[in-house]
Amino acid sequence: MALEFFTHNDLSPTLTQEIVSFLDSQTTSHPFQFPQWSGADSYYAVLREANQIRWFANCGTQFPLGTRLAGLRALTVNRGPVCDDPELWRAVLHEFSEQMRQERFIYIDAAPDRLEITETDGTPGFGPGWNPLGESRISLRLNVTKSEEELLAGLRKTTRYDVRRAERAEVTAEPTKEPSDAQEFLRLYRSLAERKGFSPDPEDHVLSIMRWLQTEPERGALLLARDGAAVVGGAVIVRSGKRCWYVWGANDKNDRFSAGQLLQWRAILWAKAHGCTEYDFGGYTPHATSGPAWFKEGFGGEVVRFVPAPRNVFRPRWHRLMQTFARMRR
Repeated sequence: MALEFFTHNDLSPTLTQEIVSFLDSQTTSHPFQFPQWSGADSYYAVLREANQIRWFANCGTQFPLGTRLAGLRALTVNRGPVCDDPELWRAVLHEFSEQMRQERFIYIDAAPDRLEITETDGTPGFGPGWNPLGESRISLRLNVTKSEEELLAGLRKTTRYDVRRAERAEVTAEPTKEPSDAQEFLRLYRSLAERKGFSPDPEDHVLSIMRWLQTEPERGALLLARDGAAVVGGAVIVRSGKRCWYVWGANDKNDRFSAGQLLQWRAILWAKAHGCTEYDFGGYTPHATSGPAWFKEGFGGEVVRFVPAPRNVFRPRWHRLMQTFARMRR
């Protein structure tokens, strides 16, 4: 096996399309692994067999000590590496890790979109040197191969009522391509972050994803909810293969209707109309009685657990220094 390595500037349109086609063919792929999702510091690893991509990792370069020196780098493979063949996935991961060790990275974090139930040997498929960083990530996935009537019947009673109430109030929720609409969504997103007290994703990144989806409307969509001429909510969804993910959402509060319920319902219908078999709600907390998890649960779906994200440390001394530095900053 011989891995190929690329920087973000190395990607040609042809190679980018090869990677996208491969990701669309894998059930363990995720939108975060698309080259269009990454930035200038990204690092790509590709394995080809018989002139076809068989294994891929989109890695984000981190500088955990706060200085952009080549010798003080770490890698994060968010929702990857990607390869449906578990034996090949493990073997190439080992080769990739050894290469990164030689290149003097401090560590690698990996968080593949691999379900726990697919792993049987107790080591989550990673092998020696990898240690879990925490508990399993959890999400909620909805089977959207059912008819629209069956999907609607599967909604919680109050969720179904809120969808119908928004429709009776003549609120619309449709995909949009207007450049100005992206700014409208960012306004809602900023407002939500301030209300809820969370750190939003960088606006330039969110904007770049929405621009990408405007050029490839089959890949995903920005859906905006409107009450007359006023934009009252928005949701960003992205597809990889036969699965669609809910990535970002925000809406204004309104006593007459729930824009969020209507947007989520229309996002599910968008996924179904575009040939998806599953809709992933993008994270879930079991047994919640309020908040986003309670909201998502109202649409049905099955709880899925992913293998815990682990870390492989190559330079323990620098890693300990990094952890001390992080504690001091906190």
